[in-house]
Amino acid sequence: MTPYLVGGVVIGSIYAIATLGLLVTYTSSRIFNFAHGAIAYFIAVTFHQLAVGYGWSPLLAAAVSVLVVAPLVGLFLWAVLFRRLADAPTSVRLVSTIGLWVAIPPLTRLIYGREEIFDRTGIGPTPAHNYKLLGVAIDSNQVIVLVAAVAIAVLLTALMRLTPYGLSMRATVDSPRLAATSGIDTRFVGATSWMIGTGLAGLAGVLLAPLRGYLEFQFTFLLLGAFAACVIARMHSLVLGFAGSMLIGLLQSLAQSKQADDLLTTFLSPDSVILKGLDASIPFILMIIFLIAYRDLGREHFSLDRSATPSPDPPPPASRSWARRAAPAALVFAVVLVLPELVSGLWLAVIAKGLALGIAFLSYTVVTGEGGMISLCQVTLAGIGGAVVADLAGNAGWPVLPAVLVAALVCVPIGLLAALPSLRLGDLYLALATLALAVLVQNTFFQAPSVNNYDSGVVVPRPMIGSVGFGDDRAFFYLLAGLFVLVAILVVNLKRSTTGLVLTATRSSEAASATVGISVVRAKLAAFGVSAFIAGVGGGLYVTYAQRSQPAQAFNVLIGVVWLAVVVTWGVRSPIGALLAGLSFTVMPQLFSEHLSGEWLEVPTILFGLGAIGLARDPRGIVAHSVSWRRARHRRRAADGEPTAPGPPTAPDAMATT
Repeated sequence: MTPYLVGGVVIGSIYAIATLGLLVTYTSSRIFNFAHGAIAYFIAVTFHQLAVGYGWSPLLAAAVSVLVVAPLVGLFLWAVLFRRLADAPTSVRLVSTIGLWVAIPPLTRLIYGREEIFDRTGIGPTPAHNYKLLGVAIDSNQVIVLVAAVAIAVLLTALMRLTPYGLSMRATVDSPRLAATSGIDTRFVGATSWMIGTGLAGLAGVLLAPLRGYLEFQFTFLLLGAFAACVIARMHSLVLGFAGSMLIGLLQSLAQSKQADDLLTTFLSPDSVILKGLDASIPFILMIIFLIAYRDLGREHFSLDRSATPSPDPPPPASRSWARRAAPAALVFAVVLVLPELVSGLWLAVIAKGLALGIAFLSYTVVTGEGGMISLCQVTLAGIGGAVVADLAGNAGWPVLPAVLVAALVCVPIGLLAALPSLRLGDLYLALATLALAVLVQNTFFQAPSVNNYDSGVVVPRPMIGSVGFGDDRAFFYLLAGLFVLVAILVVNLKRSTTGLVLTATRSSEAASATVGISVVRAKLAAFGVSAFIAGVGGGLYVTYAQRSQPAQAFNVLIGVVWLAVVVTWGVRSPIGALLAGLSFTVMPQLFSEHLSGEWLEVPTILFGLGAIGLARDPRGIVAHSVSWRRARHRRRAADGEPTAPGPPTAPDAMATT
């Protein structure tokens, strides 16, 4: 048991360093940096390039990476992004950092190459020196981790509580304007806090690499463990953050011990997917437990500079008729319908998969666009829908379309279960809770042999409607197009319904909505339930077109993060934005793979991430931005005296803010 305790303390120490960095940036800016693990990955690969690629001494390479490169990265990100987010709505802040999470890993591979790094160079000597701690062998890299964690915790606590800088940081968080009038340089406080935070992320990455390797998913795993520790810390306590990190590391290590295995196998089969995925799921189990236990977490309370928030769209010209307003969407969809006549084979399959994903992406239009909530489990709900369709249609012989409908209905209570514990706590905690659900499902349900069929997938037949079959790719494409129209009509009608008006009101001001008797939680649950249904439909149709269900691969949590980034890039409030997002998600990588090679294959993912980061400047997306540009041109023409077509007055468009 002792070796597992020591190993748990070591991993917990790395979690602690990453957690402390997250807490510093969050308490100073109220921006929760989802890109924290991605920054750790970039700094770790930079350290490896300096130490191995350029032959620097490991200690010098670590010093330059952690003390120079990482703070400069933090300063750069603060200057171009984070300072613009300080007064932005919570959803914009979350999605922008999620876009950064998407963009940094492929950007790292573009800079340093895509070759996999097999050696595990660390700060300590090579080969590592071995010591004894409580009778357990421990090497020099692990000793460095333990010493660094304790030193960082002590120094950071002293900095925050005993120095003028810590007082300035707390004052800046409480009221930036009042702090500025008191002579505090709030820009300096913000910049330095992000430099400290990214420096700690870089240190965690450099320390993790020799223990776990340089694979990207290891740093994502580090990030997700730190998320759970931040929840335990109530998003502000450094002491609780350190203790929570140690608890997570210890529980994960003990879960791998023989004693724990013997205990758990008395209740579970040794081949149980729950048992196999337990250690990876522990952070998220704890996250959910503490989210439920902390009933007074509440929402964020800090001042917003309303003048800095995005201004609403001006009302459209009164002369625009309904036909003219619908013309751009009709033109886009007409082009999509013509595509099967222009392409065939591989490209037809790529476009059809994009159309199926467009249906799943409509779930973001409901939950994020209308509901104003950030859900990181939509990809998981789509995967559950695909798995249920595979079981009903592939194994039980059900007709495919009824199986898709049943699968979508199965997703509804699962989505509500993900949202219910944290809806009262605010957007950040909802995002973390849905992320926890996504990882739990991926580590357990998606790994079941009956679901993943030992990574080979479950065969799914094509649908039949009466005597009409859709085995042909072109015929199924048109079926997908028709179903997309039906789901899009459902979304548009929801926006215009009483529920849609309630969601618009709660998105604008939850406090004001509550004062007039609107049940905010009930409205958001309705949006989450509808979005879960749509995600299940999209996932079921996706695996039906592919004729194989592989949820562990096709509906991975990290893929879901990219999903969110690409949808908000095109426009999370628009069904056409969802359609274009689905098509670009499948078409762009295929275009790059056919015409480019090597590191350039990472460009589509980078663009998706950068598009989400662009929310800091314009939170409406490409589609809404294009609409605004057309309206501005129309107003200029009207001001110049050019004639405009008559039409009935129209109401202002509500695509202003997320």
